[in-house]
Amino acid sequence: MSERRGGRLRTRREVVRRHRRERQVVVFGLLLIVIAAFSVGAAAVYRGEAEGPFDASFVTSLEDYQSTITLACPPADTAPLDASEVAVRVMNGTSTNGLATDVSNTLEGRGFTMLGATNWSRSYDGVVRIMFGPNGIAQAYTLALHFTDAKLVLDNREGSTVDLVVGEEYDASESLVSIYDSALASGVDLYTDEDCLPWTQIAQEPAPATIPENPLATATATPSASASSSDE
Repeated sequence: MSERRGGRLRTRREVVRRHRRERQVVVFGLLLIVIAAFSVGAAAVYRGEAEGPFDASFVTSLEDYQSTITLACPPADTAPLDASEVAVRVMNGTSTNGLATDVSNTLEGRGFTMLGATNWSRSYDGVVRIMFGPNGIAQAYTLALHFTDAKLVLDNREGSTVDLVVGEEYDASESLVSIYDSALASGVDLYTDEDCLPWTQIAQEPAPATIPENPLATATATPSASASSSDE
């Protein structure tokens, strides 16, 4: 069966096909509009510009973020400091008399600015523990290069002074890196092989009650009494 339209003869099959194509265009057009609308809405929810239908957020806020990582990353593109730019107090975390003084003398011989030797209020089982504040990260990593095994601990102190706690596993013949070691003269930027996070994402430990004054920060500064006390 056929019909005449526009001066041209069409079969029923041609008419059916044309109507089918028209329906397909309408259906696919509506689908594209719906998909585009959902995409725009999802992007707005992700950016926080609109509230989504679910309570769970797509991005975990910094306040809710928790990690077992406690190491602050070294500053990017930062070479080790000259030893004279690092002010260090050595603390004895062992029962060995005079150990902090010995380590302090060794570090002074390597050019570090020493703030004295004293006892730590606790004992430490490791090799050395380096404690520092947000302004002393480069100093702490520079000091750590001189030891084969150092635990770096970020605390809430102000300034750039660094505390070095000597532990029970310290052995001068094995724990100190040789001054001739290539790692101390490589000029490679500070880095760590351990997992770390920016210091702003690390929970800071309480700093020691007394922090010695930093002679590098003030030309007239003198170490506090606690810095000059000898370890027992």
